[in-house]
Amino acid sequence: MATKTYTLSLNGEAANDTASLARLLRENAALFNAFVMSEYPDDMRYAYQPETFEVTSINARSFTFRCLIHYFEPCCDRNMQDPHSYTVPYEIRENTLIFTLDETPWTVA
Repeated sequence: MATKTYTLSLNGEAANDTASLARLLRENAALFNAFVMSEYPDDMRYAYQPETFEVTSINARSFTFRCLIHYFEPCCDRNMQDPHSYTVPYEIRENTLIFTLDETPWTVA
């Protein structure tokens, strides 16, 4: 299992300020690339679109985000973007947002 723990400083923002937490996560959307793309290991037809990252809900223990995965096909009329949602548990310690993502590439047997 390939998990990675990320830490983001709250920079003095209140730990219970969900708008600030959501903004901090949006500003760091690139961190979620390996996590999101673990569903499509080594498949160049898929691409994470970090500019579409949006926190859709957040509570004291987890946040849910939505993003688009772009699918490329040689026939341009088959290209598409699919929305995906993920829920990630987190904690706040010492003015730092801490969360762990499972970046293990999926394998189909």
